[in-house]
Amino acid sequence: MRWLKRFIVLVIIVVVAFGAYAYFQIANYYPSTDDAYVHAHMVNIAPRVTGHIVALYVHDNQVVHEGQPLLKIDPRAYLYALERAEAELAQAERQTTAIHANIAEARAQIEADQVNYQNATRNAQRAAALAQQKYMSAQQADNEATTAKAAAAKLSADRAALAAQEAQLALNQARIQAAKAAVRSAKLDLSETTIYAPLTGVVSKVDKIHVGDVVNVNQDLFPLIGNREYWIEANYKETDLNRVHPGQKADVHIDMYPNHRFRGVVTSLSGGAGNAFSLLPPENATGNWVKVTQRVPVRITILDPDPKKPLHIGTSASVTIDTGGAPGWVKALQPLL
Repeated sequence: MRWLKRFIVLVIIVVVAFGAYAYFQIANYYPSTDDAYVHAHMVNIAPRVTGHIVALYVHDNQVVHEGQPLLKIDPRAYLYALERAEAELAQAERQTTAIHANIAEARAQIEADQVNYQNATRNAQRAAALAQQKYMSAQQADNEATTAKAAAAKLSADRAALAAQEAQLALNQARIQAAKAAVRSAKLDLSETTIYAPLTGVVSKVDKIHVGDVVNVNQDLFPLIGNREYWIEANYKETDLNRVHPGQKADVHIDMYPNHRFRGVVTSLSGGAGNAFSLLPPENATGNWVKVTQRVPVRITILDPDPKKPLHIGTSASVTIDTGGAPGWVKALQPLL
């Protein structure tokens, strides 16, 4: 009987030792963690204009589609601003048309002035020659010279007036560009009075706002959680990541659906441990330092989301990563762990 007891003890020791060895081998090739949570793209709906809410088109926890209207802000003030901007643009364009007409008239006048100046100059030259030969009185020659000087002065004045009109045209063209920009800005503000869903998903906390509330620019109203892509952020111990890299397959179990397995793939490993991104990072350069195994966030994308089993951000999950290269007996025992 003594040898039988020894044999039983030996078998127990072997089984326990093999179990421990198998456990560590499975943990090495199939690292797992239950420190994992569901994530999805989330945007905070915020207005780009200020005003009263006049219509709310959604309710709490409603599924919305990209481009669907969510709420409307009183557009009247922005409609009036657009009308003012369009009126200023129309006025600037009318002034530009008038300036173009003035410029055309000034150029025609300058052409006439040039003809008069040339004629007056020739007459003055002929009169001076005739007066020198005593065929014309000096007074008449002086009159012709005065007429030529007056023609030159008028030509110079009209050229200056044309330059002033052209300068005014340049200023008015700049005014038109500014008025067009004001119209575009007013149209944009008016369009922003209706807020649309930027992506497909579920709205939450909509009951915080009501028709009649005043909202301000960039004020967070409620979140919209996208449902096109979900991922798990699994916080693995740093000692479990020696074989983990992007592209590896993973099994995901969500606590809400304990009997359902989601397929996933490792997308990325964080560039630092979780404590490195905290608001108050730990100060290890002290005399009371104690080494603690850190956790590194690993992002795992869900490949087969099930519409019948909707996921919710923040819910808990368990993740097992297949790092590959496991011996056959480890693969066979892994589902039993």
